Amino acid sequence: RVFLTTGGGEAVETAWKLAVQYFAEIGQPERIKVVARRTAYHGSNIGALNITGLEAIKEPFRPLLNGLGSHAATTNQLHCEFCSASDSCTLACANDVERAILEAGPETVAAVFLEPVQNAGGCFTPPEGYFQRVREICDRYGILLVSDEVICAFGRLGDWFGAGRPWYEPDMLTFANGRTSGYAPLAGVLVSGRL
Repeated sequence: RVFLTTGGGEAVETAWKLAVQYFAEIGQPERIKVVARRTAYHGSNIGALNITGLEAIKEPFRPLLNGLGSHAATTNQLHCEFCSASDSCTLACANDVERAILEAGPETVAAVFLEPVQNAGGCFTPPEGYFQRVREICDRYGILLVSDEVICAFGRLGDWFGAGRPWYEPDMLTFANGRTSGYAPLAGVLVSGRL
């Protein structure tokens, strides 16, 4: 299913709202929180700012929806707090998503929002196995995985969608910029039929 919006931040907020509504409909109304990565950008409207992992751009708008968003490590191995001194990635950055879920309380988390290639602060590609591990974590706790592809959908990573590159299947996928090449305000959320 496709739900159309007018911009990327609105698509991200719509995915969050759809996740919250989904859990309310199946009898889990306490699932309202989200997890994303530090330094990730997911939008600048109030809801999307809660998901965004850039603290400096949030500060003027506090208190936002404090307590509803938490953040995990990025996939930037150069600055990785877990394996920057190692020769290869240990997938500790993926395991940190689980840490954030556990800290928030798995029964309260609706969705994990991740870009296939994180763009704020650089261009961070995920290590091999990262998204498969995050998919396993989300499935274990019954949490929806949202692929935020506002920047990279429609061929920018060499495939129609970034989720096709590291081969993971999200529950929702947000898109915007590449859809009309910026000529018209059109964005949206692709939603799994099971939702």
